[in-house]
Amino acid sequence: MSVLIETNLGDIVIDLNTEECPITCKNFLKLCKIKYYNFCLFYNVQKDFLVECGDPSNTGKGGESIYGLLYGNEAKHFQDEIKKSLRHNEIGMVAMANTSKDKNDSKFYITLKSDLNELNDKHTIFGRVVEGLEVLNKINSTFLDSNNRPLQNIRILHTIILDDPFTDPNGLSEHIPNQSPKFIKQSDDNRFEIDDDLDKENRGKTKEEINEIIDEKDAKSRSELLEMIGVLPSADIRPPDHVLFVCKLNPLTEAEDLELVFSQCGTVKSCEVVRDKVTNDSLCYAFVEYSSKEECERAYLKMENILIDERRIHVDFCQSVAKVRNNQNSLKNFLTRGKGGGVDRKHILNKNYQQESGTKGYDYVDDDDRNFKKQKYSEKDSRERDFKSSLFNSDNHHKDRKYNRSYDRDDRKRDERRYDERDRNKDRDRDRYGDRDRERDRDRYGDRDRERDRDRERDRDRYRDRNNDRDRERDQYKR
Repeated sequence: MSVLIETNLGDIVIDLNTEECPITCKNFLKLCKIKYYNFCLFYNVQKDFLVECGDPSNTGKGGESIYGLLYGNEAKHFQDEIKKSLRHNEIGMVAMANTSKDKNDSKFYITLKSDLNELNDKHTIFGRVVEGLEVLNKINSTFLDSNNRPLQNIRILHTIILDDPFTDPNGLSEHIPNQSPKFIKQSDDNRFEIDDDLDKENRGKTKEEINEIIDEKDAKSRSELLEMIGVLPSADIRPPDHVLFVCKLNPLTEAEDLELVFSQCGTVKSCEVVRDKVTNDSLCYAFVEYSSKEECERAYLKMENILIDERRIHVDFCQSVAKVRNNQNSLKNFLTRGKGGGVDRKHILNKNYQQESGTKGYDYVDDDDRNFKKQKYSEKDSRERDFKSSLFNSDNHHKDRKYNRSYDRDDRKRDERRYDERDRNKDRDRDRYGDRDRERDRDRYGDRDRERDRDRERDRDRYRDRNNDRDRERDQYKR
């Protein structure tokens, strides 16, 4: 009497002890017959101990016996069938995972180690794995989470009864499906199945191709992040392919000199040395724009590590997108950031617009926003200055000059009284601190004098005792 259990790691064949444990074996066989165990997870794997299964809820808190399904909650559990001849002495022993005495339902476990004597006389052993021990080894070596559940789902796919000596109880035919149920993954289960081909996308590709795909995905995710935080106008934006980035320049190198050197490789449309916006000093890097991609690639191969103004330069393809303009609508949304009002920015949408900075456009993509903030605050300061100036030059100011003069006189008197009060407080604090210091010094000097007197008295007694001893010795010697 055997049952074949198909899992997504392989097949397991279990021989049942129908003579020693008829009630338990009948429960197991009939649950297999109604496909009760289909798609149940091995939800509790304890390495080198046991693996638990048989709960459709996959929590270890559910499950119901065939008797409970047929006859109601009063027959939900059935009694133990513990036999002295059946022990946990081998790998692959199958037993009921009862919670307490005579509390058996549908849950069962399979041992992953021999000689588990601590489980004897507690659980009903009703079978033994005769084929598929390699599947148990795979389950034993799988990776687990903190709750001993496999990180990838290991589940029963199908159960096939090879031999059933028990007749079907009344009402069982109503629970037997016409065909095996189809697998439907639970919506809250976000784990991969153990048999999923996670490497399907990379199958057949070389290591270089796989690394290239990974780099493209990383670049795309970074672009989407920059778009979300407002740094890029679009995640699909790309830097120009006909512009070179040149760094490690001599601070004295001018754009005209650099253009003359790089014109050997093609037509240079523009050459810009990036400078500090305040001091106008060179930041030792520049951008060289060619008329075609081929000329740019030629310069990249030829100009690397050449000597310009006693400096070895480094050349790379440009990664700046500051000059790349998107369509008019998306650019407008990017500049306004979805905010209404504020500074008028329509002139930026003009194709001939050039921002005011140390370069001609190869800056951070949000430089425009900073410039407008500066412009907004400068306009605000200018309005405040004009308002104060208008108040100072108004007729009311001249009419109230006499009142203002008397008001200033009262302020001066009030300040003098405040200063006098502050000086008196300082003198009072100085006297209080002086008294405290004198008292502290008096105590300290008094203690020092008393200590000195005690030392003198002690020395005097010591000298007196020494003289007395010397006199006694002298008298004794004379006698």
